[in-house]
Amino acid sequence: MCPAAASWARSEERGGAPRLKGARWFSYEELKRSTNNFAEVNELGYGGYGKVYRGMLPTGQPIAIKRAQQGSMQGGHEFKTEIELLSRVHHKNLVGLVGFCFEQGEQMLVYEFMPGGTLRDSLAGKSGLHLDWKKRLRVALGAARGLAYLHELADPPIIHRDVKSSNILMDDHLTAKVADFGLSKLVSDSERGHVSTQVKGTLVCSALQFILSSLHLLLPCQHPLFFR
Repeated sequence: MCPAAASWARSEERGGAPRLKGARWFSYEELKRSTNNFAEVNELGYGGYGKVYRGMLPTGQPIAIKRAQQGSMQGGHEFKTEIELLSRVHHKNLVGLVGFCFEQGEQMLVYEFMPGGTLRDSLAGKSGLHLDWKKRLRVALGAARGLAYLHELADPPIIHRDVKSSNILMDDHLTAKVADFGLSKLVSDSERGHVSTQVKGTLVCSALQFILSSLHLLLPCQHPLFFR
């Protein structure tokens, strides 16, 4: 058994697991089965946070499971706060949260599966998708709409400080969706209208403002949205 601090009780008591609308609690065993015991063949990618796996629920719904590795886990309170934040963010150009797992010493976030993969893989010729300049512009605009929602309509506003091609995913209709808010910055009322340029994540940029001010540069150049 894992220590009590490494899981939440399935109860409505204060300090227990968050009660969320639209995001469900998954047990460790459920996610283990959905990925065939986190088989290597189901790995979609990895990063500083940990590995991402493809899973399949008994209903036939494909999911993407972001599994934290040792050393990158948050405290229980911080993980709960992140889940509650992600569950309130809904937009067609943001990857949606399906649920979470926090038991047996594991921290996992479960997202909708994006069959189009990452923009980075498409541009590198690894996904089998060909993106001409018209499609690239469509992807850029979709990502910009998602970031605009985070900046202008989310409550509180969120600044995504790790915008890069591997954090822009696509569905089977090539609709761009922004992922990975792990390095995001919540903006208080006193900070609204200010964009942080503090170094965070892999690529430093002022998210939406950077994209909108750079759309005229959509030529064969080293633009961070289109090249690795």
